[in-house]
Amino acid sequence: MPRRKTQTSGNKHTSVKHCKYCDRTLPGSGFRLHEQFCKRQWDKAQFRKGHLTSAIIETDTTDLTGNASTLPGLPGSAISDLPPMFAPSPEFAPEAMDVDEAFSAQLDSNLPRLPLAYIDFIPHPKDVGASREITSLCDPSPSYHANPSPRSLLDAASPFAPWRTLSDFEYTETAVKGVSSANIVDAQLKGMTGRWSKQDSDITLRNFREFRRTLTDAHVHGVEFQSKTIKSTLWDKEYAYTFQYRDPWEWMLSLFTDPSLASVSQWKSKSVFYCENGVREKLVNEPWTADMWKMVDDELPLPDPNPHCWAPIHIWLDKGLVTKHVKMFPIVGRPMWLPSDIRNASGNGGGVILGFMVMVDDPGSSDERSADKNYEFAQFKREIYQTVLDTMFYSLYRRSCNGSPVTCGDSILRILYPGFHTESLDFEEAWNFTACRSNRANFPCPRCLIPQELLGRLTGDAVHMVPPRTSQSMRHVVDLSRRARTAGEREKILKDHGLHNIVHFMWNFRFCDPYLAVAYDLLHFDESGKWGHHGWKLVLEVLGQLKLSTDATDRMARFPRWRGLKHINDLTTKDFTDGQTHLDILKCIVFILAEILPAGSSLVAFARSLLQFRIVMGMKVITESRKALIARFIARYERACKAVSKEYEKNFNFPKQHFVVHAIEDIELKGVPRNATTRTGEGMHQEVAQHFHQTNMRNAEAQIAKRDEDQEAVARTRLLVDDFIRQQNPLPDDTDELYDLCKAGTQRKAPKSKIAPTNLDSHWIFGAPWDYGDSRALTGRKNTENDELFRNFDVQLRQFLADEFPEMYMSAELSFKASRCSTIEF
Repeated sequence: MPRRKTQTSGNKHTSVKHCKYCDRTLPGSGFRLHEQFCKRQWDKAQFRKGHLTSAIIETDTTDLTGNASTLPGLPGSAISDLPPMFAPSPEFAPEAMDVDEAFSAQLDSNLPRLPLAYIDFIPHPKDVGASREITSLCDPSPSYHANPSPRSLLDAASPFAPWRTLSDFEYTETAVKGVSSANIVDAQLKGMTGRWSKQDSDITLRNFREFRRTLTDAHVHGVEFQSKTIKSTLWDKEYAYTFQYRDPWEWMLSLFTDPSLASVSQWKSKSVFYCENGVREKLVNEPWTADMWKMVDDELPLPDPNPHCWAPIHIWLDKGLVTKHVKMFPIVGRPMWLPSDIRNASGNGGGVILGFMVMVDDPGSSDERSADKNYEFAQFKREIYQTVLDTMFYSLYRRSCNGSPVTCGDSILRILYPGFHTESLDFEEAWNFTACRSNRANFPCPRCLIPQELLGRLTGDAVHMVPPRTSQSMRHVVDLSRRARTAGEREKILKDHGLHNIVHFMWNFRFCDPYLAVAYDLLHFDESGKWGHHGWKLVLEVLGQLKLSTDATDRMARFPRWRGLKHINDLTTKDFTDGQTHLDILKCIVFILAEILPAGSSLVAFARSLLQFRIVMGMKVITESRKALIARFIARYERACKAVSKEYEKNFNFPKQHFVVHAIEDIELKGVPRNATTRTGEGMHQEVAQHFHQTNMRNAEAQIAKRDEDQEAVARTRLLVDDFIRQQNPLPDDTDELYDLCKAGTQRKAPKSKIAPTNLDSHWIFGAPWDYGDSRALTGRKNTENDELFRNFDVQLRQFLADEFPEMYMSAELSFKASRCSTIEF
């Protein structure tokens, strides 16, 4: 008999079910298969998460006075509370995403669905035309947002102009990089154009005079230095100071209009979230993902029709020794609208020397002068400081208020507002830059009005309720002091706010606050400050008193070697001055102190808590749960400091200790502390020192400026030449044909064989290379498209790795090296 028909509901398309793994509401049809797939993905994610947690994370069972648990040979494992990169701590778990069931039930099954784990990039509401980007973390498929194709970079007949030939430019490039003297250049050019080449050379330069003239003409590719002299009077004597500087707007303009930087320039803020299984957590890394940039975008007008964009820069300045007795004071600028990998480098879009700060020498001895005379000199020094900065950045002032129309490298006209985002300074320079009084003042912090006696307090309402310094409030204080009837009244007003009687050059800039821009510096505040200058000196003193210095040195010498960790054999017998060495010592000393100090020593908890705080602060990405973790470490570090103070009578009332209070605020406003570290700027001292040794030691700044102009002109011409060659020849960058076209103008890679991959009959040397590249590129090559072994190679490889090695991280492109002859053991 025929089978009876099953009655079905006429409303079956409205039946929906909720998946407990991806937290989505979907149509009931095909739901079982969807749930099975989600379960497999969830199991893999849990396995990967559990694998990382068991390998890295330990449960924190150490109290303040106990010794830290250790992992032998693993530096940094003292940070036991550190969660995986995107896994929120349970007690600080962010809120779950809302699910609109009515909308989810109507989703077309043919539309792409959100992956289980992804990064969500949400543009600012005033970023008209920008689309939301979703980057999947579960599968190798590309982002749902398609980036625009890059436009042509250059179309010039002679990219190496003003040099007549490419050989002329390449010789000049070699001579500039090698810092060749005039006599050497003359001798080499005479030989190259004479008997060395038998009069058959492409080099047309004949002598140093032509060499110098052509190189000077090439300075148009960069921004040239200017010279300015300022005068001021101190104690009835006039002093004149001459300094060199570049126009910062001209430098910024060269970056705005550079086509090669157009695709990586970030003009508007973004909100970034990590999303997984219904959990949504905000991420902060680059400056445009933090709140300061967002607040500026909120104030800027809507496109009319041209977009209005903030273009802030990062300022670093610090004194440094170029010889044992000579100091120089470079000022370096970095474009904050470019990614950190570019702006922190030294190439195109990287840091540039904008000028040199005046070195104001003390005309006498501070010990022989009265307190009033010392204050007058400090006032004079800061006035010179502000005058130099005002002169240097004058071209940005009106543009920061009204904006300036610029046709950028992507051919879009934007109204750009230059400004200052971050000031990376040591405390001495921070006091000079902000015109605040120094560490002995009643209110020494350049960020807030914390009294001297509360500098050691890191938590509590007494600290967090302290009013911040702002441009408006400090301007009001200076105006009030200048209206005082007596000098004593004026001095009291200034002392009560830790200020000098100086008008700051940034007070009239729009979107700029000189006090808020002072950033937390990991190098000077943590590594060289709280640890190197205070904590490490106390540890050395205690080890000496307990006669454990030799034991600590021996244990450090036997400490397992670790990649990126400096191995130190003379721990207690040598003075260390650089912050990186102090950081390496801190990473190792926790384990050594736990083994040799008496049980319950407060120094172990002090070093461990400081290391925990420093490691999380140095991360490239900081989430909401990590900010909560930093707050816990700050409280733990404060308790450890109190225990050390009680046991060893150590005083922690100093400004670098207090600045920990502003650490979390800095992350929320400016991004991760890596954006503001002075570590990248310290390398400029080495560059300046190299230039200095090539001068005659007289008026060195002007000569250094000229050499820096030479290097920038050569570097920019090299970019033009490489771009031109790349456009004129579509061959891959590593072919011999491109090298012939380039005429040794670019760095060669190892040539690749052109024998087809199916020709494996010949004999090859063991390990002989066949090909390099990534899995995506291999799939689409003509010589593999008809080979079954390589069809859908990228998809097959990723599926195999995901099934067999679920804990393995897979990047967007999987790089490989294929050999013609190799042995594989498995």
